[in-house]
Amino acid sequence: MPDGGTMNDQIITVFLADDHAMVREGLAALLSRDPAIRVVGQCGDGLQVVNQVQQAHPNVVVLDISMPGLNGLDICRELKRKVKGTAVLIVTMHDAEEFIADSIRHGASGYLLKESAADELTEAVRRVARGELYLGSGIPQSVLQRVGRGDDDPYERLSTRERQVLQMIAEGKTNREIAESLGLAVKTIDTHRTRLMRRLNIHNRTSLVKFALRKGVVPLH
Repeated sequence: MPDGGTMNDQIITVFLADDHAMVREGLAALLSRDPAIRVVGQCGDGLQVVNQVQQAHPNVVVLDISMPGLNGLDICRELKRKVKGTAVLIVTMHDAEEFIADSIRHGASGYLLKESAADELTEAVRRVARGELYLGSGIPQSVLQRVGRGDDDPYERLSTRERQVLQMIAEGKTNREIAESLGLAVKTIDTHRTRLMRRLNIHNRTSLVKFALRKGVVPLH
């Protein structure tokens, strides 16, 4: 929990990260009903979330899993590593137990389905801000038994940069487009792609995209 008193005697600050502006506006409207909660920032670009959260340093980040550039699970992992005292609440449409377990493994304090947000969002934000674990309606407690698994997953050995490159390849971007998005040379992107394919034991772009879809790095539309 952030320094400076208990959650009972201070405003809870919230940062919203979702790639749909209408969803962010809806979440902000729900939270505005509680005078003790204040939205201090919003972002729709997965590549920008961590930097903007570092600047805003909110008590809680409300984060979707499906984000362009870097998905919510990997954003959560980066926030846990770089931003101390900020809790992450995943609010998403994805109800697969694998996503829930991965979110908690990556440092999320709560998981709420969007269909339940109207009724539970405020309570979920309050709970994770207090340092509690919150699982929304329809999420079985048994999912917590899966959190300790996955240590042998080769995806877990990829660096953040390699995860960004993997996701943008799966999004259909060319090496040049990826290089421009990340501010790197095309040759550097080639190096990251070669290294991540070697680590994943994958030998062509099609198999790389299939892996990303299977892992939920990008949504299957």
